[in-house]
Amino acid sequence: MNLLRRLSAVLSAAALSAALAGCVSKAEFDTCVRRNQIQEERIKTLEAARDDERLRADKLKQQLDGLLGAGSLCQQQLDALNAQLAAKNALLDRLASQMTQTPLPAELSSALADWAAQVGPDLVEYDEKTGIVRFKSDLLFAKGEDTVSPDAVPKLEGLARILASPAAQGFDGLIVGHTDDIPILKPDTLAKHPTNWYLSAHRAIAVERILGGAMPETRLAVMGLGEFRPIAPNESGRRGNPKNRRVEIYIVPSGSLRIGVQAGPAAASASAAPTAAPAPAPRPAAPRPPAPSAVIPPAAPRPSVPAPAFPGSGL
Repeated sequence: MNLLRRLSAVLSAAALSAALAGCVSKAEFDTCVRRNQIQEERIKTLEAARDDERLRADKLKQQLDGLLGAGSLCQQQLDALNAQLAAKNALLDRLASQMTQTPLPAELSSALADWAAQVGPDLVEYDEKTGIVRFKSDLLFAKGEDTVSPDAVPKLEGLARILASPAAQGFDGLIVGHTDDIPILKPDTLAKHPTNWYLSAHRAIAVERILGGAMPETRLAVMGLGEFRPIAPNESGRRGNPKNRRVEIYIVPSGSLRIGVQAGPAAASASAAPTAAPAPAPRPAAPRPPAPSAVIPPAAPRPSVPAPAFPGSGL
C-alpha cells in the first residue's frame, strides 16, 4: 500500500511538472489528477479492508487458541469417562459371569429342579441361576391367612427332605414372606395380622414350621418384608398383584446369615450379617407395635434386622 501511495505521489508530481512546463494541456492534466484521486480512494479502501481482515484474523486466532485449550480439557474428560466406562463394563462382565453360574452344587440344584418340575409352575418356581425357590402365596395360603393349605403341605415336606439331605449339607435356608399392597381391612384378619408386615412374617413362619419338621431349625431363619419388595407393579388404587404375594426361600452357605444362637465371646462380636434365631413359637397377643421387618425369635419381641441382599431377589 505504501508503494502505491508513493507511485501515486510520483505521478501527481510528474503531471504537475509537465503542466507547469507546458508539456501537456490542462485537460490532460485534469484527467491525470482525477486518476490520481481515484487511485488514492482505492488505496484507502484496500487499506480499510486490510485492517478489517487483520482484526478478523486476530479474532480467529483467539478463538482457535480457546478451542485448542478447551479441546485439551475435553480430551481429558473424555479419557476419564472412557476409563469409567471400561471399569463398569468389566463389572458387568463379572456380574454376567456370576449370573451364568449356578450358586448351588450340581446335585442339590438338580434335586431342586426335579422337585419344582413335579410340583408344577402353578405353585412353585426354582431359579437355578440364583438358587431361589419361590412359592405363590395364593396357592399356598387362603386369602388373609397364614395357615399353609393342606394341598401344599406335602410339597413343602418334599422340599424339606431335599434340604435335609446330604446334598444340602453346608447350606441354610432363609424364608422370606411378601405381600402385595392391598391393605388389610377385615377385623378378623386385622386381629391376627395388623399390617402386611405381620402377614408376610407370619406366612414365613408357617412355612418354616413345616420345613423345620424334617431338618434342624438352627439352619432356618424367617423374615417378613410386607409389600415393600414387589417383583411386578401393583395395580393402581392399591389393588395389588398376585405376583407380589409370594414366599421365597434363599438357600445360602451355612454361616452366611449367622443362623442360630451363638454362645461365648463370639456372640458379642459385631457383624454386618444378620443373626437369626430359631423361629417357631406361639404368637402372643399384644398391642400393635411397629411392624416387624425380619427374623422373629421364639417367645420374644420381634427384632428389626436389615434384609440381606441376594442376587435376583430384589431384596
